[in-house]
Amino acid sequence: MKKLKELLDQVGKPTVLKQDRIDTSAIQVPQYVYKEVNRIRNPQVDRDTIASINEAFFVTTTDPDQLELEAMPDNSTLEFIEARRESLQRQQNAVSKKLSDVILHNQPSYIKELKEVQELQRSLHNAFVICSNGRRALMSVGVRCSTASLSLLSNQQKRESLLTLWEALQTIKTLQHSDVRLSELMEDEDYAGAIQLCLECQHAAATYKHYHCIKDLSTKLQDTLELIEEQIDVALSKTCRLFDPTVYTKLQQGYQLLGKTQSAVDQLLMHYTASIHNTAFQIVFGFAELSKCESNLQKKQYKDICSLINKDFYIPCLLELCKGVWSIMLCYHNASKWHHNNQGQLTDDDIKSYVNGKLAHGRHRVWSDAQSRIKTFILSSELNGFKYDDFIMILDIVKRFIEVGNDFITDPSSNEQPIDSLTEPLRQQTLSYFHSHHRTRLDELLMFLENEAWQPCPVRSSFTVFGMDEFKFLKQTYQMTPKDDPNSEVTTLDPGSRYFDPFNSEGHPFSDLQKSSQDPDSNKPKPRYDSYENSDDEDDIDHELSLDYVDEKTGESPMSGSSSTQSLKSPSHPHGPVLTNTALHVLRLCGSYLKMCDVLQPIALDVVVCMSQLFDLYFYAVYAFFSTDEEKRRCRLDRLQSTVTHIETTLFTPEVNGKAPNAQQEMPRISVPTLSPAVDLNQPTTYYGITERIVATESLICLASQFELLHKNLEEMIPSSKKAFLQQFYSQTVRATTDVRYPSYLGIAIHSVDVATTVNRMSMVNWDVREIMSQHNNYVDMLLNDLSNFRITLFGSVRSVRLPDEVVKVIWQHCITICNQAFVEGFSNVKKCSNEGRALMQLDYQQFLMKLEKLTNIRPIPNREYVESYIKAYYLTETDLHQWMNNHTEYNHKQLTALLSCSAATYTSSSSNRKTKQRMMSLIDDLTNRK
Repeated sequence: MKKLKELLDQVGKPTVLKQDRIDTSAIQVPQYVYKEVNRIRNPQVDRDTIASINEAFFVTTTDPDQLELEAMPDNSTLEFIEARRESLQRQQNAVSKKLSDVILHNQPSYIKELKEVQELQRSLHNAFVICSNGRRALMSVGVRCSTASLSLLSNQQKRESLLTLWEALQTIKTLQHSDVRLSELMEDEDYAGAIQLCLECQHAAATYKHYHCIKDLSTKLQDTLELIEEQIDVALSKTCRLFDPTVYTKLQQGYQLLGKTQSAVDQLLMHYTASIHNTAFQIVFGFAELSKCESNLQKKQYKDICSLINKDFYIPCLLELCKGVWSIMLCYHNASKWHHNNQGQLTDDDIKSYVNGKLAHGRHRVWSDAQSRIKTFILSSELNGFKYDDFIMILDIVKRFIEVGNDFITDPSSNEQPIDSLTEPLRQQTLSYFHSHHRTRLDELLMFLENEAWQPCPVRSSFTVFGMDEFKFLKQTYQMTPKDDPNSEVTTLDPGSRYFDPFNSEGHPFSDLQKSSQDPDSNKPKPRYDSYENSDDEDDIDHELSLDYVDEKTGESPMSGSSSTQSLKSPSHPHGPVLTNTALHVLRLCGSYLKMCDVLQPIALDVVVCMSQLFDLYFYAVYAFFSTDEEKRRCRLDRLQSTVTHIETTLFTPEVNGKAPNAQQEMPRISVPTLSPAVDLNQPTTYYGITERIVATESLICLASQFELLHKNLEEMIPSSKKAFLQQFYSQTVRATTDVRYPSYLGIAIHSVDVATTVNRMSMVNWDVREIMSQHNNYVDMLLNDLSNFRITLFGSVRSVRLPDEVVKVIWQHCITICNQAFVEGFSNVKKCSNEGRALMQLDYQQFLMKLEKLTNIRPIPNREYVESYIKAYYLTETDLHQWMNNHTEYNHKQLTALLSCSAATYTSSSSNRKTKQRMMSLIDDLTNRK
């Protein structure tokens, strides 16, 4: 550094160089000098130089000489070594300068701190002097004070100590007798007072803990406090079975004094869980002992004991179990209400929020524990062996219990979803029972159908399914729902407002079910079907029955004086619906099925599918019993045929490739029903079973109308995603019942006229006349006379049932169709016919239509175009006849051939007649082969 400063001094004195006139060009300045000068003038150079130093030099354990020698290459030259030396020199200079600058920069602080240290040294010296003076003063006072003064002060001090000791002894004596008072407070259930006294004793014991006798007393007080907490916990557990607001208030005050309000809520939830489990075990254990099934029941688990309950005690045990669990839930509900009404006692918002949250969550926890007990009880027994009424009672009880639970956990302010663990096991048990029950009912219904006499069952005129006992629950459930009442207001119910608050003082939600299970009349047989008569309105029945009578004087009925031209109508029978015993049985089964559906909504689709099978079986039986194969062929309606095919596929044969509506159960396999031998449909004396046909067919249509009344109820029961099956059932099956009239009543209509005789009469008529006739032929009057006799015979054959106008219309339609076929068949037998003869054909048919309108009161006559078009076809030319045959495929080969033989297109004797007939015959053959 000195050398460097000398160089800087020389560079900084240019005047001296000028005075001495030294030739600067002759001076050789080393190169490193210039570098040093540049470094001094440029601080950045120093920073770069310091940055270039090897970091190993800054490690204290590093030997720099050894490090540098090791870094030197083996073939180092002198120039390299010199350059390295200069580099290290520059680095050393830069570090030295940096260190010097730092020292110079911090020198004022160093001087300031040094002055403060010196000032502190002077203060310590002054303190030492003061202490020495004070000690000398105290020694002087001790010498001057007398012994008497010190003795007086000592005695006063002892007196005060003795007074303090006396007070302490009095307190200790009180503490030793505090256990007696604590016992009295606990007997009086004054838990808050006992805790307050114990805490005060503990505080006093802590004050005098320096006394040896207090140590044992403190331990005793701590044990007493723990004993009080245990007794409070026992009292808290008792509130789970019998809630007393006064006792519960004292308990909460005690926990509040202990500072354990939050722990009390946690402990309360544990007690409710234990109470539910213990109560359920005790109830089931008691009924298991009554069953006298096994010994050593105490060692068995709850699930095993549930499986030992006898069927005779199953429903009473279930009722008691639901009652017992409900009573615990009622106590929890009252405890929650107590906390809600006494929130002002908690000043800490955090504690208040914690308690409210725990109690809200606790409702779901208590309900979950309650469900688990009932669920285990249900799943531990096989319910398939129960009678249907008993099974419905079980479903009613469980449904009521689920409603109780929903009322218990209802909380509009909570987003927590309720846990339903009862519905699924109940659904499984119900499905297993229901499908077994349904199979039995199908066989039973099949037996009913095969033994049915098809006679009307008397019911009142205003009969509907909602008047039957089996459907009364629907009337209560669905006809008065709030959403159907425009004046009703939708309100949000508070938790427990339905099944807890009304029974807070007495009673329970299962009282009505318990009375039903204990009612001896509940096991009586069901009322007969004729009980559905209008017993509430006997005058109305008498009036209706009086409409059909025989005059005792004349022996004639009031209808015997009617004119011969009166249209076919039924006698004056009561205008109630036509139903059979089997149809009513189907409705009763449907009502019992829907009861299951109402109790357990998740099986709604299975129930509706099985209901449809009951209807399908009745539908198919009526169709098959009262329609022959020929009648079915002649009345081949698309909707009816599709429905029958569907029933045959799904009901009488199992589903194999396709998916049945109920994918969980295979479709039942049942045999095809057969008509009872007691029903003879071929006896002319009963007019071929006209009464049985009317009763069977109209009872099916009446059954369909009752199903229509249930349509809305079924839609509300099943989920939206499954309503397609319901819509298909109603559109394809229920509404196709009216189509069954056509094949059923055709068996009556075919006996209205003798077609063969009519055709034979027509063949005797001379149609090759040469003048236009003004008088129709006699066969027309004979045919009309046959129809009139048919009406009178039919009218006289129907006595025990009313003949509906719709049935009359269907029968007349069949009769008209048969007559039209007879006309066409008779005209097709004509071998030779003139134009005047064709006009006579039209005259005969028009006369028939005019008289028929008066006879039947049907206007216009249906299917008249069938005959008129055939008559008019005689006048067509070859081209028109060819087109007419293509458009009218309802005629058979014989009728078309006869038309061709007598038509105007081939009746001439021209040379092309043979070729024309050949072309037309080829067309007829082709049309016949297409059919």
